[in-house]
Amino acid sequence: MDRGRYAGPVGWMDTNGDGDWGIALRCGEFCENRTKIRLFAGGGIVAASDPDAELAETEIKFAAMRHALGTP
Repeated sequence: MDRGRYAGPVGWMDTNGDGDWGIALRCGEFCENRTKIRLFAGGGIVAASDPDAELAETEIKFAAMRHALGTP
């Protein structure tokens, strides 16, 4: 899967080398006509993961972005 901006570095740096960086583990990308947005959220799924618990955790991760977009 082409991840686009997902899981890339996000931040800033000035000419003195000062800055702050993080990893984009929750983000969104507009489709070409800008009528829809695709949301991404990371998950640490391993062999012992409980699918229902992972889904619930992912929904929580999406909550802030969905709220900002005004969607349920």
